[in-house]
Amino acid sequence: MALLHLIALLGGGAAKIGGLRFAVIGAGYSREGERLLAPDIPSSAAMDRAEQLSQLALDEFPYDTSSWTRLAYIDRLRHGHLTQTGASALARSYDLVAVDPNIGAWRVHFALENWDKLPKSLKESAREEAEAMATDGSGKVKLRAALKAVRAPVGATLAALWLQRYVANPSYPEHSTPEKAAKPGSLLKD
Repeated sequence: MALLHLIALLGGGAAKIGGLRFAVIGAGYSREGERLLAPDIPSSAAMDRAEQLSQLALDEFPYDTSSWTRLAYIDRLRHGHLTQTGASALARSYDLVAVDPNIGAWRVHFALENWDKLPKSLKESAREEAEAMATDGSGKVKLRAALKAVRAPVGATLAALWLQRYVANPSYPEHSTPEKAAKPGSLLKD
């Protein structure tokens, strides 16, 4: 069985014998979807296939934040800006996992690049994720790189502010007292 799962993971989501699918694994669909979107400008066919694979991954595991963010990214690529559909997919990823150590830095970067298309609640989710990531050593390193890479004018301005506030300034008020650090949710509020 383990061999079937490995074949499914490496083979794009499912091990197949003839027309039958065995050992379906959502992560396999995700891996293939990421590969298809790796070029700077993926083809329309690649975006279509990556979207299909993301949907298949979500059919198997609806809590796959990577697939939800991939759908938002595809929406942005297709339209040249984030539409309501893409913003909804991004919001769903935040609803599922507010601070994601695996994709959090990418998600904060993506939110800042599309800041003018985000509703207030989604902007707040991105800000809270950035603030929380800054409290963890490896999260801070990933966050620093993500914030420095933002190019959209409004997003870049916010990224510079967040770099100063959350990454470069460990004495920022939220980070300054052990009492605040010990309270659940204290790092996520102004």
